[in-house]
Amino acid sequence: MNSTRIFDVPGLNQLWQLENLYLAGQPTEQSLDSLKDMNIKKVFNLRADSEMDFDWEEAKLKEMGIEYEQFPIMTENGLDAQNCKRLSDQLNENDQFFIHCGSANRVGAWLITHLVSSKGMDFEDAVDVASSSGLSNPGFVEQAESVIQKNQA
Repeated sequence: MNSTRIFDVPGLNQLWQLENLYLAGQPTEQSLDSLKDMNIKKVFNLRADSEMDFDWEEAKLKEMGIEYEQFPIMTENGLDAQNCKRLSDQLNENDQFFIHCGSANRVGAWLITHLVSSKGMDFEDAVDVASSSGLSNPGFVEQAESVIQKNQA
């Protein structure tokens, strides 16, 4: 399972496609225009409300007919096991999903948990896929491993 880096979406430097998932850093209003062409059904914003005002993003997507949901994947205790599972549970194989945070690192951390828990992938292989899909902060690997252990308990 390999991801593909996408460079041709204006205003979005951090974007990868892995099967039906588009994994990204924070989109701009300009880059959101491209989501319709990508047949995105739903956007998941993994950032906390305190990071910036996301009302513009939700309004723009609603106007485009794309579903939007925001919930923090990170809490004061680190990567949130419940929200990782919540995100994975909402995905299916038939629709296209756009999942973003600020830099794609939190998305990469969640991706590890998703690939291991939902796809049955070996942990080290999942880390490799996430590392080639935007994850550059090694601290998130340990947090992902902890989440996987919590979700398996």
